[in-house]
Amino acid sequence: MKILIADDEDYTREGLLEEIDWEEFGIDEIMQAVNGEEALKIVKWFRPHIVISDIRMPKMDGIAFAEELLGLAPESKIIFISGYLETEYLKSAIRLSVIDFIEKPIDVGQVRKALGRAVEEVLRERRTKEADEGNREFRQQKLFELLTHRDSDWRTAERLAREVDFPLNGRYVCLGVQFPRARQTTGEELEQLLDMVLQAEGKAIGIWQEPSAFEAVIACQDRNRYRLGPLYQRVLDRWPDCKVAVGMEVEDYKNIFNSCKTARAAMNCAFYQPEGRLFEIDEAILQKRFMEPGIYGTFLRVLPEGSRKLSEWFRSLFGDLLARKYYQKEQVYTLMVSLLTAVFRQYPSSYDCVPWVGGEEQLQAAVLNMDSLKEIQDFTETVLGCVQDREEELSGFGRVIRGVLDYIAAHYGEENLSTAQIAEAFHFSPAYLNVLFKQEMKVTLKQYLSGYRLEKAKKLLEQDYMKITEIAEKCGYANANYFSKVFREGTGMTPLEYRSARSEE
Repeated sequence: MKILIADDEDYTREGLLEEIDWEEFGIDEIMQAVNGEEALKIVKWFRPHIVISDIRMPKMDGIAFAEELLGLAPESKIIFISGYLETEYLKSAIRLSVIDFIEKPIDVGQVRKALGRAVEEVLRERRTKEADEGNREFRQQKLFELLTHRDSDWRTAERLAREVDFPLNGRYVCLGVQFPRARQTTGEELEQLLDMVLQAEGKAIGIWQEPSAFEAVIACQDRNRYRLGPLYQRVLDRWPDCKVAVGMEVEDYKNIFNSCKTARAAMNCAFYQPEGRLFEIDEAILQKRFMEPGIYGTFLRVLPEGSRKLSEWFRSLFGDLLARKYYQKEQVYTLMVSLLTAVFRQYPSSYDCVPWVGGEEQLQAAVLNMDSLKEIQDFTETVLGCVQDREEELSGFGRVIRGVLDYIAAHYGEENLSTAQIAEAFHFSPAYLNVLFKQEMKVTLKQYLSGYRLEKAKKLLEQDYMKITEIAEKCGYANANYFSKVFREGTGMTPLEYRSARSEE
């Protein structure tokens, strides 16, 4: 069973993770989100059975998130938490048919009771919901869901197995196949795997768990077990860019969920070992581990101490994560998105190093699209190396000018950014600030801002997927026509000509 915890307070999420025995409720997959927008993105692929959500969150509050959630996953059960007991919140909770409304500070016993009711509701719907849509594909998917969960309606599973001709005797193993996140899958890969199983004299059912990964349950007779190893190798040969995870073999179809659980745990190791391709279980994988609380608090104390200290801290963090290597990768993704968001807020000039990341939303998407811890580490080191270079570059300037340069890096995308606005932010007159700026930078503040925007635009033009209008907007130009005019005056080429010339190099 899957659960999503959405709360902008780290200690609330970490407290729930530590205080509740999730296995007691049959919950074996947990995701976290720091605001409603992030939670909604996770819902689109994670499809949680239960959601615990704070009501007051940045970007999108819990009420708006819950409304969108029920449109995407109407079967999800919602538990609200809030430090504010207001009538409108209670009315919204009733309207959305939430399981419970829990006030902060949180009473863990009350949360357990609410979870119990939510789990009962999920299981009741699972037992009573008809699995007959009149087509074989749907019945196979429903059977897969039943077989891969601990507590299922076995009578329905047995009926579906007969309908799709899936054997309920023999041996079973769950196989996970993961493609690079940036890869465009065709959707036919799963069917091709099922055909390969048939050729090996077995039978299988499977389902896409996300756009880049699918799982399959393979059934075979004892006499054909020797065919499984070669089958895994054929999968690796068929798709040279994929990774394969193999769960434990089980003899009872009611234990298939254990094979699926161990296959997922094995696949988690691929996040830490990007050079590997075939992953199988070991005892260490099966140990439940949650990220230690307090990491973010330690990070916040190091953040103001400068990029060198920060780089040392990140090196230590990545070394620790790689040494342990059994944390769920979803926990690491959530942590790294939070840490890197804070870094970019502290050092807005970081966006100069990675021009394809134009803001926090793109930063989050970029991190979540990385396939391994090593890829995240390389990205982080690139950013922090750029920050160090920037600090060294600015070390020769006075405090005021360094502040102005950082202010421009953070606000250059605002169309109305002007010398007057910058001067007001630093409590100087525009004329006086311009004199100080020209003394140190040898150009006027207006010239520097114009040149900065132009250089940012050049970097963005190197990204083929970005439209000219989007680049104009990101770089603070009033419209695409004005942007083209300014760009041509500065470079002698139109934006399209510049992009074409760069692509030919």
